[in-house]
Amino acid sequence: HFISKNYCDDEQRFERIVFHPDYMNTDFIGQILPSLENGVVEYKFTAGAFTRILKKAHTNPNEHYYLIIEEINRGNAPAIFGEVFQLLDRDSNGISEYTISNPYISEEVYGSKDWTVRLPSNLTILATMNTADQNVFTLDTAFQRRWQMQMIENDIENCNFKDKPILDTTVSWGRFNTVVNNQILSSRRSVISSEDKRLGAYFIKKELLEIGLNGSNSRFAEKVLKYLWDDAFKLSRDDLFNNNYQSLDEIIKGFNNSIADDRLDIFNSDIKTLLLMPSE
Repeated sequence: HFISKNYCDDEQRFERIVFHPDYMNTDFIGQILPSLENGVVEYKFTAGAFTRILKKAHTNPNEHYYLIIEEINRGNAPAIFGEVFQLLDRDSNGISEYTISNPYISEEVYGSKDWTVRLPSNLTILATMNTADQNVFTLDTAFQRRWQMQMIENDIENCNFKDKPILDTTVSWGRFNTVVNNQILSSRRSVISSEDKRLGAYFIKKELLEIGLNGSNSRFAEKVLKYLWDDAFKLSRDDLFNNNYQSLDEIIKGFNNSIADDRLDIFNSDIKTLLLMPSE
C-alpha cells in the first residue's frame, strides 16, 4: 500500500516479486532454460525479474522503473542477490559506484557480453519486510546498510475502521488494539522483542469485526485471540487473559458463547476495565 501510494502503481514500470525460502539467484537474475524452436530443442538465457526491469530502465532512460521485492527477509536475500549486491552502492547521481561482469545480463540488457553491469539512476529497488515475522533467514548488517531503511509506523489512528465495535460489544477495534499493544510492551514477562509482537492496525479486515451469517462470530476469535494466546502472550498469558481459562479452546468458546461485553470476561479484570474505559 505504501509503495503504491508513494512510488508507483503503473504495472508497466515495475516488476513485483516475493522472496521465499525456495527463491534463488537464478530466479532473480535468470537462467539457461530449454525451448522448442521448429522441433529443435535450444537452450537460451531466460531473464529473471532483475534483468527484465534493468533492461526496461536502460532502454527507456526518460522513465523511472521500480523493482519491488515483497517479504525480502523470507528468503536468503544475500544469496539471491549474489554479485548484484555490489551494485547497491550508488553515487550522488543514483548510479552504481561499482560494476559487475555478467555476460548473460550484459547481452540481454546491452546487447553485448562485453558491457559491465551497473544500476542506472532511473531504476529504484524497493523492498518490504515485516519485522514481526519469525523468519528462518536474517539480513546481515553488510546487506542492510546498503539500503535506506524506513520504519512504517503502526498507527491505529490512521485505520479507517478503528471506531467500529468488535461484534456486539461496546469496544472498538481501535480501543482494543491500543490496550492490547500497550500491555504487550509493558508485560514484564513478555518475550524478547515484544515491540514486534504488537497487533498491526490492519491485523484484521473490517469484516472480521462483524457477526457472520447465522450468528457465527468465531472469525475474530480464531484470528486475533488465537494469535495473542499462541504467540504474543505465550509466556505470560495471565498478563492478558483470565486465569480461569486454561486453554485456547476455552478462550474461544468463552468469547463466542457470550454476548455483548460479557465476551470480555476472557480477559483479566485489569484488561477488561481498560477496554471498557471511555476513550479520551
